[in-house]
Amino acid sequence: MPMFRQVHVWPDSGFPKRPWNDDPDVDSFARISRGVCEAYSQALPGLALVARASVMRLNADPDASRRPRPALDAPRADMVEVSARFLGSQENGWVAVPVGFAKLPTDQKRQLGLRIVHHGVLELARALGWDPVVLTGALHHVGARVYRYWWEGPWKSAPDRRHRARGVASITDDGLGYLHVEVVTAAGDLIARSEDLHAAYHGEHLVQMCKTVRWDGSARVVIDLLGTQQWQTVIDLDGQNAGAPHGAHH
Repeated sequence: MPMFRQVHVWPDSGFPKRPWNDDPDVDSFARISRGVCEAYSQALPGLALVARASVMRLNADPDASRRPRPALDAPRADMVEVSARFLGSQENGWVAVPVGFAKLPTDQKRQLGLRIVHHGVLELARALGWDPVVLTGALHHVGARVYRYWWEGPWKSAPDRRHRARGVASITDDGLGYLHVEVVTAAGDLIARSEDLHAAYHGEHLVQMCKTVRWDGSARVVIDLLGTQQWQTVIDLDGQNAGAPHGAHH
C-alpha cells in the first residue's frame, strides 16, 4: 500500500511575473501555498500514513470549485472539500479560495493557507480512518519553519579539506523556488554565499539540485541547476567566472 507523502495545491507553478490564475485571490493563494504545502509534506513521510495514493491535489481553480466562494471568516469546511471516492492516481480535493485573500498581509496569508491545507488533509484522514491527532506533527513542523519551505543540502568538502560547500533551497512567498550555495572554513565560519538562483517550484527537485553541488578543484563550486550535466560555477574563491557556465562533466 502507498504511504501518504505529499499534498499540493493546483495550480502549482507558473511564470514568475505573470498570474498563475486570472483571479487575484486564487493567484495569491496558489503562490503562498507552494511553500506551505512543501513544508507540510516534509513531515508526512515520518507519520507513516497508509493511503490509497501517496499524493493529494487540492484544486483551487475557480472553474473546478464545487461550492461558492466563501468570506475570509467562513468556517474551513466552506473553503475545502475532499472526495471520499478514489479516482485516478491521486487523492483529490477542491478549494474555494476566500474572497479578499489577496489583500491579506503576508503572515495572515501563510496562516490561513496552512489552515485550509491542513483541513483538507483532515478530511482525507476521516475518509481513510487515520487518527487526526497524528497530523498535528505536520502542522507544528510548518509553524516551526515560519510557514516556509527550506532544505539544507549535505556539506561537500573541497579536495584540500580547507573548505566545505552546500546548497540551501527555499520557496518564497511568490511560489518560486530558489537555491544558493554557502562555503565555510573547516572551522565552520561562513566565507562565501552565492546569489539566489531561481531553480524549481517543487521541493523534491530543489533537493535533487542541492545534491549536485560539487567542487571543481579546491576553489570553485559548481552546480547542475537543470539536470543536464551543464555545470555552472556559483562560487569561485579566486574571484573569477562566478555564475558562468562551465561545460559538461561526465
